[in-house]
Amino acid sequence: MNNKLLSIVIPVYNVEKYLATCLDSVVGYNDDNVEIIIVNDGSTDNSLNLCQKYKSNYDKIILIDQANQGLSGARNTGIMNATGDYILFLDSDDFIREGTLDSIINDINKNRRDFYLGRAYQYYAESKTTNLCQLDYTTIPYSSPCQFFLDLHKKTEFWFAAWLLVINRKFLLENNLFFKTDIYHEDELWVPSVFAKAQSMGFLNYGFYCYRMDREGSIVASPKIKREFDKLIVVDELSKLIGNDKTSTLMIKDRLSSLVFGIVISLWHFTDNPDFTKLEKELSAHLSLMNYGKYKAFYFLCKMIGLKYASILIKKVL
Repeated sequence: MNNKLLSIVIPVYNVEKYLATCLDSVVGYNDDNVEIIIVNDGSTDNSLNLCQKYKSNYDKIILIDQANQGLSGARNTGIMNATGDYILFLDSDDFIREGTLDSIINDINKNRRDFYLGRAYQYYAESKTTNLCQLDYTTIPYSSPCQFFLDLHKKTEFWFAAWLLVINRKFLLENNLFFKTDIYHEDELWVPSVFAKAQSMGFLNYGFYCYRMDREGSIVASPKIKREFDKLIVVDELSKLIGNDKTSTLMIKDRLSSLVFGIVISLWHFTDNPDFTKLEKELSAHLSLMNYGKYKAFYFLCKMIGLKYASILIKKVL
């Protein structure tokens, strides 16, 4: 099989209500350089049947049916089966904005960067309205991926998502940039890892991705204590990327301090949880990472009055 220019990887799990909108946004693109890889990740609703119907109508679709492995496992399966020079991840309850695949193809054809960073629209189904989010990337001077990340991290408008990146498959494989399985917040590990290893990046300074804001039953950031333990796993994995490169090290340290602070401010949710003491102990072991940059004052507050009370106090202040 000849390599394609772009592989669109779509993990699917119990999304029959939204799946047609997602697939319709990409199957109509008439370009032999694009393939669509659907990974049905053990769906128990009608999602697989719907995928099979689309597969029968569109030759560009590759359908893989596997036992449930979670979002990261499904994305990894897509990566391993992709032939495209570049990969775009599309969650199956979201969709691609009409007409933007042409722009993506044109942009990645001009300059073969390690990855491209795009923007997204927040989509509200009830009102059928969209809101372009992220920020205008041209407002940030570019010198390197790590420095750009550092500057991005100062902006409240920026947040992490794997689907904001269109990534070179060869670069991804050479750097073993697969998604860590069995954790929440996998994108908060994957995205900084991409920036840390990249030598070049480009920009898709327009909204191509439509992110559904009001999906019932979506994986939202609800107060689950496992999320906080998983953030500590992300912290430990990102710490392994600290090396001799000064800008990359600054980038990782900046991200580590922010992640630890995020756990501190969420801690108050779990004071009655039986695993609270364990979380508090593990967080204490990582607290020194917060003694950096803008979080230094909060670090000393935690040291003075303890994590539990610091979390409650910060909640009241912020």
